[in-house]
Amino acid sequence: MPSPTSNHLPTARNTTSWLLLITANTLWAASYVAAKLALQDTSVNVMLALRMGISALLLLPFLIARRSQLHLTRQLIPQLLALALIGFVINKLLEFGGLALTTASDVALLITGESIFTAALSWLLLRERFKPLTGFALLLGFVGVYLIVERSLIPNIPSGGGLLRIIGDLLVLLALLVESLYTVRAKSMLVKHSPFLITSASIVVSMLFWTPIAAWEILGTGWHPIGLVAWLSIAWMAIMSTVVAYLAWFKGLAKVDGSAAASTLFIQPLLGTFLAIVLLHDQLTTMTVVGGILIIVSVYLISRN
Repeated sequence: MPSPTSNHLPTARNTTSWLLLITANTLWAASYVAAKLALQDTSVNVMLALRMGISALLLLPFLIARRSQLHLTRQLIPQLLALALIGFVINKLLEFGGLALTTASDVALLITGESIFTAALSWLLLRERFKPLTGFALLLGFVGVYLIVERSLIPNIPSGGGLLRIIGDLLVLLALLVESLYTVRAKSMLVKHSPFLITSASIVVSMLFWTPIAAWEILGTGWHPIGLVAWLSIAWMAIMSTVVAYLAWFKGLAKVDGSAAASTLFIQPLLGTFLAIVLLHDQLTTMTVVGGILIIVSVYLISRN
């Protein structure tokens, strides 16, 4: 889930743009349930390699058609390799490796906290201005994260769901930190290049890493047949939650200011949690709900500032 970038455009009440932003977040919200269904039949590595491979095949013609806009240089190639490794290999391994251990509802709530980590890293690494209200919002967000992971005010390990769930949540948090690093590092490139172009290039380049990862696992353990539900889930994540969602997001951002677009990010924790409860029968605790509310309030305050 990319953080909205401020494009200094006035907020436009453009119905199509808002529908595109809502569509993107709806598709991302459904990806957690889809991943859980896929992981019932295959491993994290194979699932992600197939997802990124299908996405890369769909995005490659787009990149070839716009290769002149990418302006590949000796400096850009290692930057793209780094972004692909950080944003679409390490980040995804941590995020979906964590999802395999925890609940889809936990991930849907925690993933919203990306803006919290991005704001903190932007202050630490880019020395962006840090307002007092932003500091308060960060504190709220981190308290919310703690409540979701611990499910208690007082540390109690293992807490509800067992130690594996806590490890899964912590892996997702580490994924958020890596994703925020991707966002911060990509800022300089986004000044010169289209965000969708850079994202597409990163996904295609990530196959340089995913191909040997998947091949190593298949050679070591053999190919295990994947059922229809898992294939449909992987196809959904590759086509709808990656290609269509990113295209809709960046198209919507073209006419809606970044801070205003951030309001649509709240669809993910709300719809993602709802789908996890209905389709996967996830159970929510009081602390999980309170933690989710604190994260949502935190992200709202950060986006307003």
